[in-house]
Amino acid sequence: MSCRAQTYRRAGRAALLGMLTWLGLLYPSSAQDIDYQSQSLFIYKFAKYISWPESSVQGDFVIGVYGNSPVLGELEKMASLKKAGGGQRIVVRQINSTEEIGRVHLLYVAASKSRELKDIAARVNSKPTLVVAEREGLARKGACINFIILENNTLRFEINPNELKNHGLRIPPELLKIGFAVG
Repeated sequence: MSCRAQTYRRAGRAALLGMLTWLGLLYPSSAQDIDYQSQSLFIYKFAKYISWPESSVQGDFVIGVYGNSPVLGELEKMASLKKAGGGQRIVVRQINSTEEIGRVHLLYVAASKSRELKDIAARVNSKPTLVVAEREGLARKGACINFIILENNTLRFEINPNELKNHGLRIPPELLKIGFAVG
């Protein structure tokens, strides 16, 4: 990688760190009033900055939403305007059963489906699929990333580096610094 490319990459990661920190501080949420717009922006940043294996960066970048969640509409709006990290077009799909998970790059598991995480994790085990959940403790139970709401009503996320490694995904150190490593 050229020196210039490394400089741009570092600058991009620094901007990511600043933006995600700003989002977490500026958009506090509560358990009763989850900010799905902020979640969708975090998900987009995960899609952009986490590295997938070369074999999975061809074609569209597919985000699946398993279960009913307002995040689906927010992701659909975002997908019409943005591209994934490799310049891939983002496609958002509603997933209605674990049998439909198939080949998605990122799977968002709505709180209503969190009880099925064990089955979901088994279906995507060792596949390059980033599993993102929204119930406390799920990063220790098979999710790669899990949204949490802190006591001060700030939206943050847990990261399970072991799960990311199991899926062949690499996370930039800047994301590890602003998330909470678990697992």
